[in-house]
Amino acid sequence: MRRTMQVLLLMMLVTSGMTAIFEGSEQALLILVMTGFTGQGYQLMCTSHDDDEARETNARKLKAVEVFTAVCGFISFYWPNSVGLNVAIALCLIFYCVGMRYMKDGAAEA
Repeated sequence: MRRTMQVLLLMMLVTSGMTAIFEGSEQALLILVMTGFTGQGYQLMCTSHDDDEARETNARKLKAVEVFTAVCGFISFYWPNSVGLNVAIALCLIFYCVGMRYMKDGAAEA
């Protein structure tokens, strides 16, 4: 699952670059910010999965990352026709679905 999350993060970076080329730097910057926060979420998920003691602390931090990502999603309504932004939001949603499944697998093992 970690490999899948890494591939999704890479796809978000590629989407950001393509958006900068074809649509505009504002949307690309928003995608980069979303990618950064999603990357932080990835680190928190991996740390929580590997370390049971950090699970509660990282759960609060992960909630903040999820809220900020949702805010970026709402900001994207400013550009409803931006294909790159819509793709990035879809990738972000898929990332969190895979990440939550990864976290549940870790909780089931513990």
